[in-house]
Amino acid sequence: MVDLLTRPVVVLTLGLALAACGRGREEGPRTEPPVREAPDTGTTEAAVAPPAPREISTDRADARDPAAGTPARESSLRVVEEGKGYLIAGQSDEAARRFSTATRIDPTNGFAYYWLGRARVAEGDRPGAIGVLEKAESLLGPYPEWRAQARALLDQLR
Repeated sequence: MVDLLTRPVVVLTLGLALAACGRGREEGPRTEPPVREAPDTGTTEAAVAPPAPREISTDRADARDPAAGTPARESSLRVVEEGKGYLIAGQSDEAARRFSTATRIDPTNGFAYYWLGRARVAEGDRPGAIGVLEKAESLLGPYPEWRAQARALLDQLR
């Protein structure tokens, strides 16, 4: 038995086995809130953490846009922001791919169609830009400023 303990491979294997056994006994994170005593009644109650501050959206969504604030819209808008970066960098083909992806994530996102139209204008695809901008204009009804921008760009293209 003593000869086995002098071999480094055996000692390492035993050490790893013992370490793995010890990990199974660890407690996971507590799922219930801590309990504290109420000062006036002597009973216990769950401690309530103050609510996290709400992030105020700059989105000027109208009640007529049912997708505003949904996870699909938020995800789509993040992809639109990526595309805008590519458009600014002069990579209109990659920007158009991002905007197309955003329209697949949320087909009701008029902003994605508007920016896809801008990317198609930059690529020189005038007919494609007109079709996409018409779609954007129809979806941007709850956002009058954006709808007016889509209309102005359409008027320039026609």
